[in-house]
Amino acid sequence: MYPPTLLAASLLKDPMLLFISGLALMVLFFWYFATDIEVRKRNVGTILTIGTCVLCTLAIIPPKETLKGGIDLVGGFSYTLQVQPKIDENTNKPIPLTSDDLKQARSIIEKRLNALGTSEMEVVETGSDKLLIQIPGIAAEDAEGVRTQLEKVAKLELRKVNLEGFTQGGPNNTILAERIKKGEAPRIPGYTAYEYKRKHDDIERTDYVLLSNRAALTGKDVQEAWPQQDAGKIFVSINLTTAGEDKMINLTKDMTPHRDCIAVLMDNEVLTAPVVNSVPLGKNFMIEGQQSVEEARSLANAMKNPLENPVRIINKREISPKLGATVIKQSLMAGGVGLLITALFVLIYYRTAGIVALVGLVINGLMVFGGMALFQFTFSLPGIAGMILTIGMAVDANVLIYERLREEMAAGKSLKVAISLSYEKAFSAIFDSNITSLITAVILFWVGSGTIKGFAVTLVIGLVSSMFSAILVTRVLFRWCNDLNLFKKLSFLDLIKSTNVDFLAKSKLSYIISGLMIAASIGAVAVRGERSLGVDFTGGTILTFQLDEKHLDAHEVEKSVEQVETAKLPSVQSEKSITGELLTIRCGEGDAPKIEEHLRKAFPVLAETKEVDGKQVPVVAASVDAVAASLGADFIRESLIALGLGLLGILVYITIRFEFSFALGGFVALLHDVVLSAGIVILLGSELSLIHVGALLTIAGYSINDTIVIFDRIRDSLKTGEGEVRELMNEAINATLSRTILTALTTIVTVALIAIFGSAALKDFAIMILIGLLIGTYSSIFIASPVVLWWSERKGGLRKEVMRTTLAESDITAMP
Repeated sequence: MYPPTLLAASLLKDPMLLFISGLALMVLFFWYFATDIEVRKRNVGTILTIGTCVLCTLAIIPPKETLKGGIDLVGGFSYTLQVQPKIDENTNKPIPLTSDDLKQARSIIEKRLNALGTSEMEVVETGSDKLLIQIPGIAAEDAEGVRTQLEKVAKLELRKVNLEGFTQGGPNNTILAERIKKGEAPRIPGYTAYEYKRKHDDIERTDYVLLSNRAALTGKDVQEAWPQQDAGKIFVSINLTTAGEDKMINLTKDMTPHRDCIAVLMDNEVLTAPVVNSVPLGKNFMIEGQQSVEEARSLANAMKNPLENPVRIINKREISPKLGATVIKQSLMAGGVGLLITALFVLIYYRTAGIVALVGLVINGLMVFGGMALFQFTFSLPGIAGMILTIGMAVDANVLIYERLREEMAAGKSLKVAISLSYEKAFSAIFDSNITSLITAVILFWVGSGTIKGFAVTLVIGLVSSMFSAILVTRVLFRWCNDLNLFKKLSFLDLIKSTNVDFLAKSKLSYIISGLMIAASIGAVAVRGERSLGVDFTGGTILTFQLDEKHLDAHEVEKSVEQVETAKLPSVQSEKSITGELLTIRCGEGDAPKIEEHLRKAFPVLAETKEVDGKQVPVVAASVDAVAASLGADFIRESLIALGLGLLGILVYITIRFEFSFALGGFVALLHDVVLSAGIVILLGSELSLIHVGALLTIAGYSINDTIVIFDRIRDSLKTGEGEVRELMNEAINATLSRTILTALTTIVTVALIAIFGSAALKDFAIMILIGLLIGTYSSIFIASPVVLWWSERKGGLRKEVMRTTLAESDITAMP
């Protein structure tokens, strides 16, 4: 018997039940925002909150199976593939392999295994003909299925069937195609005989067909392929390109219906050879014969991503987590303590109302984990970066609401009215800041590759859950508290007093400071050159120690390697193969000899020698292979395109919602923060690596969120206040200063603890986040707002822009 929770969780995996549950929650969600009756709003919101929590809790059970970790957290499997040369169809000789062939194979394999960007797999080129693939979190029993996907070339061909091959004759009255295949009849020029294995009534039989040597259509002519099931039959539907459609018409226009045949080959094996029922055929056709939907899906995926060169797996290894159990424990403890401090701060600072905020944050965390489990997304360092960002934004939303609540209570409003107005006034700032981040996340997912997609997926889930928890969940809780008279009054600490600083008067000084820092950063990059980029970007070598039955702790090796002066920061990893344990170190080109010499002196296991042919050689052998950048030129190009499109998307949205002056200010501040954060890290002597990509994306999210909150307050002041624009802008910045400081501090505490107690990789990540938080807070006040004022004065004044904007009188006022 299964426990009730496990039984419910297993039922949840049913697609139909999951669809119905999601549909019911969506109906409740729209009902909640559609009704204006307070009691109904409260009750519907309560049912929606409970239903969402139950769904997410069931999705997580059992956590070890549902929450998938990246290779840096849980390990996985590593495959070494050798890319084979293509065979010239005319000479039947191999065509020499080129670097483009290797890149094509790498790209296709990434698309096949990571179509949704959820597995955080890594593919790097090593040597002149090999690919090293690391796939996180797959079970040993699933590794063989991955092997099949990797080796499937998926070379699709359509060939015309020569009906002469069905002519019977010879000693056993067999057909001509069979006699040619068995060497009992001479070959016919331009045609080749193939075996055709098929099932009929569960009985396998082998037929033979004579096919043209010339493929009429190939996989390049396939535009789309997808699995289908109809009346018990499973098949793959094919949609051809325009060129493919023309080729199909030319192939079939002169055929005789119900007589002529076309053979479909996959990797030189005949899948089917159906009779043509009508001519000419066009854009769509199907391939039958699959035994399961999963087999059809695998075939369709391979056909959409065909390999031009065959590949052969020459090595498979089980690899340990890059960070190791001890490091993960330290990092989780540091993050947990940081979040606990944040929770205590919220409780102490906002007192009774802080309890409501904490309940919202707990539900937000539950939704993030539930969403990741429900859609089988992978947790990795970039994904954790996305989580930290969304938790920070969830805290920020609560701070925004509560600071507005403080203002309304100070104005003498009743508690019920003050709560209602605080949510109404904070809504537009929360909505705009989250939507801008959501735009960025969607573009990053659309354009980016594995690592960036992993960040984007986590960020999307986190943004949705943070908005849900901060706006809907906490509002429902406040409604219950009001209706049950649990809150007579609310009081908050007021450590950050009201200020009246002329921030805009310091714009020239801030421009000078930023300009000097950016110039210093660019100078550091110019001086250090390639040394400012880590092995992930530049490539290098892999040093492998074949330990066999011996063992070395990867974390201890990593600490020892830090003592060696190297051109690039090395990365240490423990692996297992059929021959035993291996220790691999990815390092810069030329660093391997120094690292090997140091480690052989530092660890007795590596220092042991034996006599071979009169010479003393190490017992533990070492090998060195060249390895390409895991984040090569394609990744950098994709990242820049994704970031550029993200900035453009934000520019367009802020222009529509605010005005172009605000959009320009946000754009400049965001670009300033990303460039300066990366530059300061390089100035401090570090190298940009994979972990810094996630950090930069997190910084960009924080930066635009902070800027939008200030912009929203400025716009509100300009629409309702009297006086000079400069004075109103300064008032708005001063009014949001407490929120800016509180949000930054709560996040800084968590990140600082990770920087102090976390692993080397997490320290790099946390240090860059800390730098970015400080720069982002500074730029929102001293860069973004002054740019808005400067540009608007050139265009006739900011107040006129705000008042004439198309959405100025129709802002989003949905009351949660």
